[in-house]
Amino acid sequence: MNRLNTLRILMKEHECNAYLISDSDAHYTFYSLSREDRRINWITECQAQCGLALVTLNDIALFQVPPNYFLLAKNEINENNWLIVDDLVQWLYEHELKIDRICYDPRLTPFFVIQSFEKLKSKGYSLYPMLTTTNLIDAISINEITFKEHTLTPIWSLDQTNFPGKTSEEKISELRQNYLIDDNNQYTLITTAMDEIAWLLNLRANDMECNPFFYSFMIISTDQLILFTDNPYENLHYDIRPYNDFFSFLSTFENQNIWIDERTSMSVMLNLLYPPKKLDCAAVCETFDWLETSIKNKLKINEYDVMKYLENCQKQKDYYIGISFDTISANGINTSLVEYAPSIHSQYTINEDDIYYLDAGANYYDGTTDMTRTLHFGNPTVKQIQCYTLLLRAILSIEMKLFELNEKINGERIYKMLQEYLKDLDSSIKHISFGHGVSHGQGVIEGGISISDKYSLANQMDIKPGMVITLEPGIYYEGEWGIRIENVYSIEQNQSNQIYFNPLTLIPYEKKLVDFNYLTEQELIWIKNYHQRCLDNVNGGKWMKHQIEKFNLSQV
Repeated sequence: MNRLNTLRILMKEHECNAYLISDSDAHYTFYSLSREDRRINWITECQAQCGLALVTLNDIALFQVPPNYFLLAKNEINENNWLIVDDLVQWLYEHELKIDRICYDPRLTPFFVIQSFEKLKSKGYSLYPMLTTTNLIDAISINEITFKEHTLTPIWSLDQTNFPGKTSEEKISELRQNYLIDDNNQYTLITTAMDEIAWLLNLRANDMECNPFFYSFMIISTDQLILFTDNPYENLHYDIRPYNDFFSFLSTFENQNIWIDERTSMSVMLNLLYPPKKLDCAAVCETFDWLETSIKNKLKINEYDVMKYLENCQKQKDYYIGISFDTISANGINTSLVEYAPSIHSQYTINEDDIYYLDAGANYYDGTTDMTRTLHFGNPTVKQIQCYTLLLRAILSIEMKLFELNEKINGERIYKMLQEYLKDLDSSIKHISFGHGVSHGQGVIEGGISISDKYSLANQMDIKPGMVITLEPGIYYEGEWGIRIENVYSIEQNQSNQIYFNPLTLIPYEKKLVDFNYLTEQELIWIKNYHQRCLDNVNGGKWMKHQIEKFNLSQV
């Protein structure tokens, strides 16, 4: 069986009507790709290193090559399998195949390539990034060649020689002064190009044939420079983080001016433009708006109705894959059950007399979400207000804390810090876990980190920058009610080498359940700033705006 037929079998399994293959790696290396990244050569069986290929489920396979490689391609390619074209997008435009699902690997496909396909939308073509799926060329070629692993070599510095015209410090200073700051704005430069990183930092290595580069990404602003690499190094004084932490770090950017090259991969653009947390937060706010309006209008809405409404809102968001766990939509007595999922036969109607909470999440192409919000549509009891306020203060105590880099920070310590606010409550059910790791579009509970007091490798694991975890303290009274607040956090490091928890979940808290007399001035300011982030970053509609207005009025 030839390579194209094998690819088409896999395409059918993944519901791809066509598969796009670029001539790029994750860094858009212009010259002399590593052999581990020459996927287009492998599938076309042609040595031309520049090009773009599209394989359809039927007999059509297109190969676009630049003029200087045309004769080479014509001599080497099997013309019974491939049609050589000058401009792949124009050919598709003229022939109107109406392929409604062109799949591609966003890690290896530059932004400008996807932009060139925009004009095909009017002809019925649609593109789908496959971030959570193994590259299909990698999958079918595994018995012949491995594309995934790169050889990493030690990094060395030109600054330690007499050869560079300018030192790295001089180059960085000029970049910041000339491009990253002007009279009114500051900018951040994100680069995935290894030649740019090597030049700016005066660093070299031997990861590639013919190119003295090393596999890396870089983010530089007026006050920060972060280098993402796994290569061995000595005496480098930058903020160096693991190579694979780069993409999760991108999702933390909010309202920043960013310089980025159009050759950057679509994975970078997706993480910057469509952070899953923001999309999912909007879906939750839409659901709460509908629920609150329904209750005001005396409509009978049960737990299952809310669950299905939320899932429908999530499905409308870009790059949605599916829910990340069974949605917990609980009202009244059911909120006392730590793990509860309503069924289609649920008879529990949401009302103005009882506590209600929603614990939900979804998988998107570029990340996974998990959140819990507790609401009350009437007049909560004094006890419920006390418990919610303590939970909120517990969460804030972690968010407001700056940990030193050399401190021991693990799940056991964070659990104890949260529990300190809850220790005097007489709740009858103990929630043994107050948080867990969250993966990047692969699963809502990622092993390795646990916020709990139960001794394990997971609760002893150091919490480090680049990790994404939840904090979800809860209080439960058996047979009565329960309350939980849950946010997803990215673990960040500031310029002073301090570690902090940055909330990625941006959904307002419930004003009715907060006793403002027990909040400090710092906590009130923190909540106000958090709510402003919600407004600035999430299209939360009138429900979000109304919730935050109620909070602000209470603080006047």
